[in-house]
Amino acid sequence: MSQPGVAGLVGLLVGVSLAAGALLAAGVQLSPRLAALVTAFGGGILLAAVGLELVPAADEGAGPGGTALGLLGGAALYVGADAWLTRDRHAATMRRSGHAAAAGQPMPMESDNSEVARGETIAAGIVVDGIPESLALGFMVAAGEPGLALLAAVVVGNLTEAYGAAQPILVGGRSKRFAIGLLTGIGVLLAVTTVLGGTVAGGLDPAVVGVAQAVAAGAVLAVLSISIIPYAFEQVSSAVALAAALGFTAGYLLS
Repeated sequence: MSQPGVAGLVGLLVGVSLAAGALLAAGVQLSPRLAALVTAFGGGILLAAVGLELVPAADEGAGPGGTALGLLGGAALYVGADAWLTRDRHAATMRRSGHAAAAGQPMPMESDNSEVARGETIAAGIVVDGIPESLALGFMVAAGEPGLALLAAVVVGNLTEAYGAAQPILVGGRSKRFAIGLLTGIGVLLAVTTVLGGTVAGGLDPAVVGVAQAVAAGAVLAVLSISIIPYAFEQVSSAVALAAALGFTAGYLLS
């Protein structure tokens, strides 16, 4: 299959996984334990994908110096974006509500749910969380790497994040159709981002692609640290720890 064809297929999986997560939220209420296990499993795969696929690919193109700078720069960019999204109490509550719901934790809802019902803050958060992963997938396609662990991690992560994001929107009074439509639209945006990353980067110098991969890897590590780990591991749980280890092992086998 041609490079644009592979990028298109990968982008389709990215978009469908977000829509599927929204459909799941509209029809099923996962138990907190199961949600935490799935979130930890996906986090384990994502960690393996960064360490075993993204960083080695970046190092091959950009070398140790460019990779290290890219990792730090990507993390700083994501942390800055997260700080902007949580710049006030209401915005922070909306964003963290989705993260908590995805991991089966109680949502820190405000007494006034008007902002939740609108969903703009939650939608913006999913875009910010999803762009680094989607671009990273595109860059792997551009570099001719399989990126199977990263693809599996993004699909699982999108399912859980879309499920978590839909919960506060629905609690805030919006309809299931609104939540599904909103998240499906974001899925289309992230799918296009993946395709662009896989096609535009294909014509760039390998060193530039390597730095871009490192930036994406640093941002993905920050996503893990802010959006996944604090919620899946909020309480000490041997089952959650084993789920994360199982996810990492699965990522290792796929990489």
